[in-house]
Parts: sequence; structure tokens; C-alpha cells
Amino acid sequence: MCSALALKCVGGEVIEAIGFGIPQLIVAALCGFIWAADGAELLLLGSVTRSVTDEWALEAWQRGAIVSVVFIGILLGNTIGGPLGDSTGRKIPVLLSFLGIVLFSVLSASCTGFWSLAVVRTFVGASFGLGQPATMSLMKDITPSRWQLFIFALVIGVPFPCGEIYSASLIWYNDPSMKELDWRWLCIMGAVPSIFGFVLSYSFMKESPAYLLENGYVDEAKELLESYKRWNGAEHVCCDLVTTSAHGRTPRSARQNVEAIFSPALRWTALAMIYSCFMLNVSFYGSLYAFPQVFSDMSASTPYSPAMALVVGAIYEIPGPMAGPLVATVLEPKTLLRVCPLALALACVIFLIGASGQSMIYSVVLQTGYAGIKVIANGYFAVAYSAASGVFPAVVRTTGSAACVAGGRVGGILSPLIFEQLMIMFNGWGAFFVFMIVGNLLNCIILCALDLEDVDDIDSLEELKPMLGSGETAA
Repeated sequence: MCSALALKCVGGEVIEAIGFGIPQLIVAALCGFIWAADGAELLLLGSVTRSVTDEWALEAWQRGAIVSVVFIGILLGNTIGGPLGDSTGRKIPVLLSFLGIVLFSVLSASCTGFWSLAVVRTFVGASFGLGQPATMSLMKDITPSRWQLFIFALVIGVPFPCGEIYSASLIWYNDPSMKELDWRWLCIMGAVPSIFGFVLSYSFMKESPAYLLENGYVDEAKELLESYKRWNGAEHVCCDLVTTSAHGRTPRSARQNVEAIFSPALRWTALAMIYSCFMLNVSFYGSLYAFPQVFSDMSASTPYSPAMALVVGAIYEIPGPMAGPLVATVLEPKTLLRVCPLALALACVIFLIGASGQSMIYSVVLQTGYAGIKVIANGYFAVAYSAASGVFPAVVRTTGSAACVAGGRVGGILSPLIFEQLMIMFNGWGAFFVFMIVGNLLNCIILCALDLEDVDDIDSLEELKPMLGSGETAA
């Protein structure tokens, strides 16, 4: 049996039969450190900007740039991490990610001016961006289909606010008033979880069985699957997949991987998922940027202060990641993927209606829309990123996932600029929420027009075989 057929079995029959259990939870916990670093970084940077500005007398554009360069770094890391994960395996980008976070976070504390800090923080962003596509692909490779949405919520949605809580705890310990923060100490302490992440991942994280088989490491893949069987109590499952020896496939270049995901067989699916992730990030990070200004303008018509409104918004985010898996018990994942942008657009409509008046009824409608935006947008991440990793065959799964995550990061970078430009053009923040409504409705229409089926191997995509090989290995 050739390795491509074995890969198909691993992606389907064997992983499904072995089931979900402790091995997947261990890997999910290790991968979660990467996403926790993302949440911690966003909160930390926003909190120390004032201290850095006071120390170096930064101009307004420099204050904003310190935050923007991190998003640019994440984009670079996502772009590099995809081809790297398909070429070297899922584990190596994760380990490099942890090392980079620790190294460049410590270097941040030694910076003496804006330009040195901007460069170093770009590399901090690139570091945790490097490992994110690999975590998505790894969880997709080892998790049975009916558990995949849950595991993506567990890996992406839960660690992100945990990272925020960790940074908030450091800030509270350092200076509860946030007026005299020791930003250098905070940068160093912010890297501590990544130290644990590296040590634990190096010790306990295993390579993807799909990657091992695709590259001819048959014995290693079988040994790994046997360990999954023992942990999950699935001794009845047969993992004797390959009867012929294999010595590995001829290595593919990063260019081949990128060309494959934009080939005619995958092009429109890739573009649709990139746009979906782009619009999701515009909605999430754009509203995150907009709400402080929105509630400042509406302070007279809300029952609590603008700062408290943001705290309430963070609380609304908590149930978001698990909402997707619960709804998926009723709807198919691909149907849920199409429903999420429609629901997000509806939440924006409700929010705008609530913002148009000042009575108690309008206030209730406003809070309903606000809660809807927070819950749906945060839960949508697990849905979109799970789908993004599934529509590409395992041989280029990390590259495809990276392209989608990178598209999302572009949305994160541009969302504040879009908000500010619409504010200037239409003299009000309402235009941005109209933009979100239109963009998400278009997202829903595009996704409905495509057949978004999961792909485990290249056997069903004939056009990719000449480009990536049909599964035969090179001696």
C-alpha cells in the first residue's frame, strides 16, 4: 500500500477509529501556549504604550506603529510558518516560535529608542505567528472529525483570553493605576509562559502522523498511532497501514506548496477562505478598536462607564469559543461556517438600531447587539480556522492554513485604518458597522457558492498530482 493511501487512512478511518482522548488534549494544551502569547501580546502592548511614550517622548504615529509592527510581524511569521511546516514538520515551527518569543521579548527590554523597539517587536510578532499555522494543521491531522471544531475552540479560543488574563495580572501586580508601569520588566515576564511552552513541547509534543507518512517515515507513524491507541483504549484498531518499505518523498520547495494551494483545483476555495478570515479579523479587531470610541461618545446613554463597557465586552467573549461546537451538534460545520458571518452581520444591525435611541428599550437592544458581536466573532475564529485547515490536503495543509491566517492578519492590520477613514468620510462611527454588515453578507454569499468539503489527500485532486506527486516515495 502506498503512503498516499496510508495517509488517507490516517486522515479518515484510523484517526476516526482511535477516537478522541488524552493525546489530543495534551497536544491541544501545548499548542495553546502559542495562542495565549497572541492574546497576552495585544493586551500588554496596548497597556505599556503610555509608559514608553512618556520615557521617549514618542509622537502619535510612533505610538500606533509600536502596535502595528506586531501585526505585521505576525503576518510575516504566518507566511513563513506555512511552507516551513509542510517541509520540516509541524513540531519544528512550534519550537522555533517559542524560542523566538523568549529571545526577542528579552531583547525588547534592552531597547533604547523607537526604531530598535519597533524592529524587535516585529520579530516578537513574527515568532508567535510562525507557530500558529503548524498548530492548526497538527490538531486537524490528529483529531477525529466530530471533535475538530471543539479542539480548535480549545486551542484558539480559550488560550487567547487566558493570555490576556496573564498580562493583566502582571500589570495589576506592577502598578494597578497603570501610570508608572515598568514596561521592560513586563516584556521579560510576558515571555515566561513561552519558556514553559518550549520545554513541555520539546518533551511531549509528537509529530503529525499525516506528515510522517507523507514523507515516508512509516515506522515512526505506526509507532505514534499505536501510542494513540493505548492512550485512548482503542486496541482493536489496526495500524498496520504499509507493507512496503518507503524511504521518503523527494522534498518539495516552499514555492511548490504555495503554487499548489493557488492551483486551479484549490484557487477559489483558498481565496474564499482567505477573504473569510480577512473579514473575520476586520470585524473582531476593528470592533475591538471601535468600541472604546463608541462607548465614549455614548456614555450618557449607557448604564455604566466606557471602561466598564469594555470589561463587560471581555466577559461576553468567554462563551464564544464553545458556542461553535455546541451549535455544530445541530448544524454541519460547513453550514455553521456560512451562518456565522450572517449572524455577525445581524448582530451589527441590532447594535446600530440600539445606538439610534436613548430609552431603556434601545439600551437593551444595544447590549444585545454588543453581546452578539463579541460572542459570534470570537466563536467564529474556531469555526473559520478549523474549516481553513480542512479544505486543503494534508501535503499542503500548513501552507494553506498559513495563507488563511495571514489573510486574517492583514484584516487586523487594516481594521483601525478602515475605521478612521470611514469616520472622516462619513463623520461618524456608524459607517464602520455598515461596512462590517456589507462585508460579512458578501462573505456569506461567497461561502454559499462554494463546495467546502474536507480533503485528506491529493488522490481526489488530480491536478495536484503532477505538482506534488501521487504518493510514491523516492528511494
